[in-house]
Amino acid sequence: MTSARRIVRLAAALLVFVASPGGAQTVQLAEPPRTDGQRALQTFLAQGGFDLWTRDTVLAVGDTVRSGVLLLEGSARIAGRVEGDIFVVDGDLFLRARGSIGGNVVVLGGGFYDSDLAEVVGTITYLPNERVRVRPTQGDFEVISEVEPRAALEWDGTRGIRTPSYQRVDALTFGFGGLARANDLPGRPEFEAVVRYKTGPSEFDGALRNSWYLSDRVRAALFGAQATVSNDDWIRPTWYNSLAHFVAGDDDREYYRSDRIGIEFDLVSAEPPIWEDAPSWRLAIAAGWEDAMSLAARDVTVLFGEDVLVAGEPVPPYPNAAIDDGALYSARAGFEWSKRGREGRIEFGLGLEAGFDDDIDGGDFDFSLVEARVSARRPTAWGHAWEVFAIGRTDLGGTLPGQRLSTIGGVGTLPTMPLRGLRGARLLYVDATYAVPLLGVATLGGLDAFARVSAGGTGDEGRPFRLEEALTGGLAARLWDFQLELGVAVGSDVGPDAVAVVPFFDVRVRRSARPSQMPRPGRAR
Repeated sequence: MTSARRIVRLAAALLVFVASPGGAQTVQLAEPPRTDGQRALQTFLAQGGFDLWTRDTVLAVGDTVRSGVLLLEGSARIAGRVEGDIFVVDGDLFLRARGSIGGNVVVLGGGFYDSDLAEVVGTITYLPNERVRVRPTQGDFEVISEVEPRAALEWDGTRGIRTPSYQRVDALTFGFGGLARANDLPGRPEFEAVVRYKTGPSEFDGALRNSWYLSDRVRAALFGAQATVSNDDWIRPTWYNSLAHFVAGDDDREYYRSDRIGIEFDLVSAEPPIWEDAPSWRLAIAAGWEDAMSLAARDVTVLFGEDVLVAGEPVPPYPNAAIDDGALYSARAGFEWSKRGREGRIEFGLGLEAGFDDDIDGGDFDFSLVEARVSARRPTAWGHAWEVFAIGRTDLGGTLPGQRLSTIGGVGTLPTMPLRGLRGARLLYVDATYAVPLLGVATLGGLDAFARVSAGGTGDEGRPFRLEEALTGGLAARLWDFQLELGVAVGSDVGPDAVAVVPFFDVRVRRSARPSQMPRPGRAR
């Protein structure tokens, strides 16, 4: 009997050891946590009192674990009950129909397969693309993060030197900027600074922004800036607009000076995405104060432009529209959504702004404004491609000051209309392009023959909205979303029934769906 009892006790001890394969082993993070998921795991490890599973485990119906569970690299099938939290690191969790979790479920870098009949009392955090792995260390375990730490210092452009810009208000502008991070401090604060020198007025301006990350997906920031800005920068990238103005005086934008201070918040989608081809999105809100001032065009150098003489003196041949000078308070909200994959891309943006006149000259300028954008490109089943871009802005109430008006006209929007010839509080512009690859493929690049239909117009209170159209065709040398176009446009001219034919050269890139007044994202994105 004595021998039999010893055998039974030994078998029971072995069963306990198998059921709790971690034994007295310890688990720790090899480095300070770099993501919210890793910070949650660090807190769980610090609390202790959990069961450690390091091999495939089955918790049958009626079985109960009275604590939390940490699963490393194995698979767990749970039909019983776990009374605490369960963390899975680089493993798979199968929650069966009668399974019950009394706490939270956190899956980092593995799979989670749920049942509608199972019970989870807490929250489910499923991060299958979390970059972690497990490393054995002398009988214990370390969780290693494969997320690269953010650099403590990050320069703009090349060693902090930004790409110069050139336009008819400031002439040549040089910029220098960068960002400093304190990754080890709570909130991982970031400090951004930009300094610019404008050769036209011979003066400096710049911007400062201090961001804190409340989590991997939530950011708060204070900002202040003095800058020359435009509502028309969606038409062309700044570098090409600068080149076009230097060569031919072809500047698509109207400008004003803006001094701003405020606060902003944003919430972003998970990064990396939870599944392949998952859409990314961002929600942002901001509030602040702005003082705006009109800027006059200068007689800047244009290679192939013509001087206009008044009383024998040259004057700028490319005037800049005046605004309603003064200060206002504003509240802004914006949402942007995008999805990219083998089937192309689609992006959408929506922005709202409410402005409250603080001290604007010439009237009462309380207003509300909405803007929407869509940008998409998709290949067809037969190897061609189509592309669509649309933007609409309108006042919802009140009177928009000049610093919120919109401008179109000229190459980049409606080639047959005068450059910046249409301006107003309400804007609608749409273009649709169909491309046939002559060399290369639609998804990568090559030489395309293209046809484009464009339509757009502006309007104001008391001035009827009029839609102008243009039909464009030609050849485009393309690499992904960047293309050089040479073609001819036929369409509306200044007169009510006039038609113009205009040859043109243009550079087109993917147009952003981010609304104009929406704060830009933090550098961590």
